[in-house]
Formats: sequence, C-alpha cells, structure tokens
Amino acid sequence: MINMKKVKFYLFLLLEVIICCSASVFALQEEKQVVRVGISNQAFNTYNHQQVKISSQNIIKITDIAKNTYIEEVPAGKVVLIALNNQGLFDISIDDELKYENLSGPLLFSSNASLELPDLNRKGTPAKYKGMIELKITKDLKSFNIINILDLDSYLKGVVPNEMPVSFGKEALKAQAIASKNYVTTAHISADYDVVDSTTSQVYYGENSYNSVSDSAIEETKGIYALYNQIPISALYYSTSAGISDDWDDVFNDGVKSNKHPYLKAKYETTSKPLKSEKDVVDFYTSKQGFDTNSPKFRWTVEFERSELEEILHKSLPQLSNAGLVEPKYSGSEKICGLEEIKPLKRTQSGKITELLIVAKNGQYKVKKENAIRKAFKKNNSMLPSANFFVVSNGKETLSENKNDKFIEVNLFSDDKNKIEYEKPVREEFGKIKLYSKLNSVENYPKSFKFTGGGFGHGVGMSQFGAYNLAKTGKTYSEILKFYYSGINLSTLSKDVSYNNYNLSSKTEFYFDKKVYKTANLIIENKKHISNFPFKVNQYEFSSTNSIASNSVSKMDITKYLKQGLNTVEFLPLNAQYTGKNIVYRIEFQ
Repeated sequence: MINMKKVKFYLFLLLEVIICCSASVFALQEEKQVVRVGISNQAFNTYNHQQVKISSQNIIKITDIAKNTYIEEVPAGKVVLIALNNQGLFDISIDDELKYENLSGPLLFSSNASLELPDLNRKGTPAKYKGMIELKITKDLKSFNIINILDLDSYLKGVVPNEMPVSFGKEALKAQAIASKNYVTTAHISADYDVVDSTTSQVYYGENSYNSVSDSAIEETKGIYALYNQIPISALYYSTSAGISDDWDDVFNDGVKSNKHPYLKAKYETTSKPLKSEKDVVDFYTSKQGFDTNSPKFRWTVEFERSELEEILHKSLPQLSNAGLVEPKYSGSEKICGLEEIKPLKRTQSGKITELLIVAKNGQYKVKKENAIRKAFKKNNSMLPSANFFVVSNGKETLSENKNDKFIEVNLFSDDKNKIEYEKPVREEFGKIKLYSKLNSVENYPKSFKFTGGGFGHGVGMSQFGAYNLAKTGKTYSEILKFYYSGINLSTLSKDVSYNNYNLSSKTEFYFDKKVYKTANLIIENKKHISNFPFKVNQYEFSSTNSIASNSVSKMDITKYLKQGLNTVEFLPLNAQYTGKNIVYRIEFQ
C-alpha cells in the first residue's frame, strides 16, 4: 500500500519550491531541501521529450497537479506510457491499454519504491530515480520535460560518484560533495528545474550510480557549505590542473576585473609567477610542474594534418560564429585554404588562451573564449582537453594549384593587374585588391600542426585530481577547499528566527568531524537586541540569553556540546511581542 504520508510530504516540498521560486527577494540563501532536475535523453543532447515509460516495483500514484487530484493508482510492475498527442496534450496508456486522453498536466508520478524509466539507460541499466517524476508540457506544446524532484542528499548521491571517481578516497569525495552541494544551491537554470543531469550542470545518473563510499562522504558533510562573506560560493571545479589555475575574471569575463567571484583566484602549485611570454608557456608545458602529474591529461599532445585541420575548422567555425565567438563571422561558404598559423593573442596567468588568431591564405579569424577555442579544434569529435597549449607547425607542403586557386595582392595604381590572368576579387583594401590567380607560383604551407598542452577543463576553482593528490598527502577536505577557494570558511547556511503562528522552530543539522575541526562557533546576529530567544545544542538548553542579546553579533564556542557525527542546533520561534523582528544564526567551523 502506498505511503500517503510520504506522498503528502513530497507534495508539501513541491509547493514550498513553487512558493520560493515566485518570491522576488530572498533575505537569506535558503538551504535547498528539494532539487528539481531536468532529465535528458540517451544522448544528453535534449531535455524535450515526445514520450516516456515509467514503472516501479511498488504502486505508482499519478497526480494531476493542475487539478490537485489523484487520477490513478498503477499496480507494481506495470508500465505506464505517457505520450504527447497531436493536440499537444498527454495520453496515458497502462500496459498498452489507453486509459486517459488529452490531459494538460503537469502530471506527477510518485511511489514508495524508485521510479524506473525503462527506455532510458544510465550506467548501462534502465534509469532509476528516487523521489518523484513530474512531466510538464513545453510552451510550444511540441514536447514535454521530465523533471526528477527529490531531496538534496539523494540528488548528491547521484552526482558525486559521477563527478569524481570513488577511488579518489573519502576526503577528496567530501570536498567534491561540498562543491556539488554549493553548485546546486546557487544554480537555477529555468523556472521548471534547478539543474539538468548532464555536464551542462552536474552529471546525475540517479540511483544507478549510488555508491557506499560517496554516500558516506555526503553524510559526513551534511549541513556544511563553503561560504564567502556568509554567502554560498559558486564552487566551480574541473578535472585536472596543468600546474596553475586561473582567476574567474580572466577566463570568463575577458580579463575585466569584476570582483564577482573574489574566491576564484589563480593558484600556483609549484611556481610563484604567471606565464608572461610564449617562451614561459613552452618551458612550462614541456615540463612537469604541479600536483596532478598522475592525471592522464596533466600533459597532452594533439596532432593534425593541415588539410584535416582546415576541414575541422570549416565545420566548427560557422557554429561558433553563430554564437558571436568568431570575428569576422565565418559563414563556411568558402573553405579555409592554406592554413599558415595559429597565433595566441591573449593568455591568462596559467597560459590559457582566451583569444587566438587563425591565419590562412584566404582569411584571418579571431576566436574568443577558452571553451570556444577548445571546440574549434576538435579531434575525433572531441574538443581539446583545455585551452592551455602552444602550437608548433611541422614540415612544409606545396599547395597544388589543381586543388586550390592561388591568389595574390596587386597594386591598383600600377599596371601589374594587366599582366596576370585572374577570376574574381576576394577582398579590397585601399589601393590594393586580392585576386585569384592561375599563375604557376609555388607556395609552401605547414604539413601538420602539433598542439602541446596541459590540464583538462576550464581551470577555475577546484582541480579534482588536485583534491585527490592533496588528500593523499593527508590534507582534510576543509584544507583542500580552502586551498582552491580563497578566503572561504566552512559553515552552515544562515537561518532566520522569527515569530510565526505555527510555533515552528528553526533547526539546523550538521555533521561535526573532530578529526577535521578543532572548533565550532555559533554565530548569532541580533541587530534588534531581542532579549529572549531560547535555543538548544543537541540536548543542551540555553534559555538565558541576556548576555548574547547585548551584542549585535555574538560568537559562542559550542564545541564541547557537540558529538562526533550528526548534531542539531534548534532555535524556538520568537515571542509574539517580537513580531516583525528576527535574529539570524549559523555555525562556523575552524
């Protein structure tokens, strides 16, 4: 029999999410109790679906959210097929028998057991998800979204082992758990879901990828976040550092200093200076300096034949041009011919290229942004591991005039143009015109290009291989996070205590590890000098708060009241006399 308490709990959480998302101003960053995940197709290239099958080992309850009514209880083991019809509405069949037609939805599917999507594979088996599945028709009525709604910890259990190998060990996994928790806490992709299940957000495979080691890492970091000035950081991470990481501004903000992410600063692992010249770049990336030397992508090479690379650029540059990342825009109407040089124009402190020039005989194109640069030079349909590289051209090759037209520049103010046979102008400049020519001139071009580089990913924030290697030296997850994210502290999220009609207390649960932290401080902001706000730390009650009330901000060492493992701090609601006033608290770890 279906557990109605569980269903009502999830419906309550769903309502809570809808109410929170509709609010225009947040006083505090709330701890995310529920995560909404957009589920993609098998190829991870779309979140729009035409049909889906859902089954479970227990009863499935189907709810029409718009009408707030249960419309069906599906017996365990039966397969529900939901398809979008020609009118842009849902039809529902159960074991191939049509049961409902023309439902506008959204539809909600819940069960005491996991919900399985038989036609969608994750980790080699049919996808299974904790929580609930919501189906919502898109605005154009041509498809629908599949949204997995579940609690935060269950979501993290489906993310962490996919973002970091469990073989990296507990401390590295704990650092990853907090980074992933911070990411989903600060993320909001659309009005319908917070994150998606692909690398666009974080890789999420649902219950299929749960692992006892990573599950334990999540449990042992419960309630703990990385904060900067009491606000959860955007905890960017990537696979492998090349030996130097980068400032967020240099990689994502064209080098313009914004101070939006002051905690995402360059980290020098074995050197103390930025790479300022091309010689510095070549010297650094032909050496092995850094923490992540055991990563297969710490140093790498990719080689292209010239004709191969011309064909690759002919395919990649139009797409990047449409995104505004190539100047001048490359339409693809004329193939790149006579590729001569790939020239870095802007580099970051780590030597990452954020702007480069592609020089060919029939044009020059500037490519901007590190991700676009990596996509421009795909090899076997895979983008470059990073934009930290230098390029060396090898050999010389004569470009046969039987394959490609030649062109030369002539001076319009001389009679040279009358001495050659030409077809059409390519580009005009003052006093000159570039012409296709059929002269028997011989021109040599590089035969191949070799890219030598290091690292894997955007290179901002935490290196996952770096976390692994630091953990092997005995560093705790707190030390790892504080190395990669400058000026942060590890803390619970701030919570608000005020008067409410329901006598609801404010409770914070967190895992305290005495091997990691020496001290836990309860930080209380009491700017209105409220004199009475009783609270508890585990079973210890604190009812006399006059000494705390005299301060706008108080710090109370609560370490001796904590146990190894899960702990609770609970504030009772304020009395009615304090209606409209509040205090704010959090627990900070050192």
